Order: sequence, then C-alpha cells, then structure tokens
Amino acid sequence: MQENRQSRRQFLVESGKIAGGGWLALNAPMLLAAGHAAEQHRVSGDNLVNMTPHQAVAFAAVVDQIIPPDETPGASEAGVVYFIDNVLGGFMAGATPMLVLGLEELDDASIAAFPDSTGFASLQFEQQTSLLTAIESTPFFDTMIFLTHCGMFAMPSWGGNRDEAGWVMLGFDKRHVWHSPFGYYDALADAGELK
Repeated sequence: MQENRQSRRQFLVESGKIAGGGWLALNAPMLLAAGHAAEQHRVSGDNLVNMTPHQAVAFAAVVDQIIPPDETPGASEAGVVYFIDNVLGGFMAGATPMLVLGLEELDDASIAAFPDSTGFASLQFEQQTSLLTAIESTPFFDTMIFLTHCGMFAMPSWGGNRDEAGWVMLGFDKRHVWHSPFGYYDALADAGELK
C-alpha cells in the first residue's frame, strides 16, 4: 500500500510539472507583455503601482531568499520586484489577494517568532530562511518561486534580469547568432566520432 501512495504522489508531482510547462507556454505572451511594462517602469524610475512600499520591501526580502545576492546580484537587485508589481496588475491579478495575505501571515509569523522584529523584512537572513522553510509547500511560496524565476531569467527588456544578472548567473552566453556545434552530439559529429 505504501508503494502505491509513493507512486501516486510521484505521478502527481510529475503531472504538476507538465501542467506548469503547459501553463507557461499558453501564457507566454502575457508574461512577455508584463515584463516589458515592468522594465519601462524600472528604467523610468516610476513608483510601484500594484503594491505598497511595505509590501515591496517584504517581496524583496522573499525573492532574495529564493535567489540571494552573493558575488552576483540577488533577485531584488535584478529588478524582480518591478516584474512582480506589474504582473499583479495584469494577468496574475487574481493571485494578488493570496500573495498579499501570504505576506501578512509571514509578517505575523515573524513577529510571533521574533517579538523584537517589525515584520519579515526586518529579520536576519537566517531567521527569514527558517520561517520560509515552514511554508515552502504553500501556494504562496510556490507562486513566489515562479514569479522570481520569471523575473530573474527573462530577457532584460521584459523586466527583471537587470544588467543580464540572471544570465550571468546561469553562464548563458548571449550571442546574436549561434554556429555549430550546438551541443555535445554536434561536437561529436563535427569530430567524426558520431556515426
């Protein structure tokens, strides 16, 4: 019986990945438009439109937990908060109440666990990590991971990925044109080792 539960669980996980990929493919134009608008806001220095300053600081703390700064910029420095602000007023507007409630609950949990704090953003990095570990399986955190990745690794002209920080992190080599070999098998074929 335990074996069946694990295989069902694994099936649901894999199905979720496929569904997520399908959702991304169907909504790519909306993601692109949202990212482009976010980049325009960021470049022009406009204020955030769909979140309060307190929410922006809290979102920045969460996205920096997902992609923290080190020798490369973290997610907030790469402009991910602008990307999130834009999508909350666009195609992800339906998720706004859930995300705002998630931030409020995170602030409440922060104050309960660390009474001297004023909310999640005021905590030390390790304290923030411990609180997020407790909610890592929630829709709030799953959505934050999704939006952080979209904002961090999209084309810079679409919002986020300021100065191509996400691409640098991945080791992505931006070129106008690519020439073969395109990968391992092309290299083998070019060397005459593939038959």
